[in-house]
Amino acid sequence: MQRSKLPDRIDRLNRWAGWLGSWALLLMLALGVWNVIGRYLGLSLGLNLSSNALIEGQWLLFSAAFLLGLGWTLQRDGHVRIDVISSRWPRRKQLRMELGGTLLLLLPFALLVLLVSLEPAWQAWRIQEASPDPGGLPRYWAKSLIPIGFLLLSLQGIAIGLRLRQSLRQP
Repeated sequence: MQRSKLPDRIDRLNRWAGWLGSWALLLMLALGVWNVIGRYLGLSLGLNLSSNALIEGQWLLFSAAFLLGLGWTLQRDGHVRIDVISSRWPRRKQLRMELGGTLLLLLPFALLVLLVSLEPAWQAWRIQEASPDPGGLPRYWAKSLIPIGFLLLSLQGIAIGLRLRQSLRQP
């Protein structure tokens, strides 16, 4: 039986998103270091070396790292699990339970969050929502990350579901 290419494509997409998320995390750390150094250096020099944009940039980059990493983390089996009971089950029962959890818990939740987050993201883009703080960053980018992150999580759930179904079909 030929293996489906769709799960492999989803894996590549989530690896790419995870790579972007890891760079966002590194940039967030660098920005955080600058914000701390800039605050104290600025005080001693009498200059303002920080801004609302730099501070908001930290949480925006953290959001990017977290949300872009959702699907990648699922792909790597890095989400919190409770395997105390299932680790004692036969392999086929484990696969059936994993498939059931993916289809009945993960995918409905991820798709619901995706659907609920689309309208606020669209509205933020429509009005070009900006930070209420002076010199802050636009908010529509951050609101777009929510549906993107949960789309990536949903796609990875589909890839896992397809692979589990394939494994259960084998004797």
